Amino acid sequence: MALEVDFSKMDGRDALDIAIVIEDEAQLAYEHLAEWVASDGNAEAAEFFKRMAVREKRHKAEISERRRELYGDAPVRHDEDAPWQAEVPDYESLGKNVSLEAAFDVAMGAETRAHDFYADAIDYIEDETVVELFDWLRKAEIEHQRMLTEEMARHLN
Repeated sequence: MALEVDFSKMDGRDALDIAIVIEDEAQLAYEHLAEWVASDGNAEAAEFFKRMAVREKRHKAEISERRRELYGDAPVRHDEDAPWQAEVPDYESLGKNVSLEAAFDVAMGAETRAHDFYADAIDYIEDETVVELFDWLRKAEIEHQRMLTEEMARHLN
């Protein structure tokens, strides 16, 4: 279950800190999924989940750099271990034998939930800086969905 948050009280630093945790959670989840499906001998889906983990790590690094540019080394003001789960893949939707198509579907669902999290939050944010940052993050998730769609088309056709 994702945390409840009062977005109207956030500033830009809070927004980026939360986004970093969300990306970190997604990266770790994809790494776990890769190990899990690899243990069943499903190399194709395992490699896909490994690629997704690398993408999430890159996105986290991009967000972290943006945070450094805007806020330097200012401390984080929330519990970095708190579960946001906005972009965690849906483990429960996977059976024991994971096809590449099922792996794509799980990833697309995670990217869509992340987009929706940022898009929905914008309605409650009063700080224009935070609105701009969440809109940037929302658009990044749209780009991730586009990349997944292209990858899916190359591998499944």
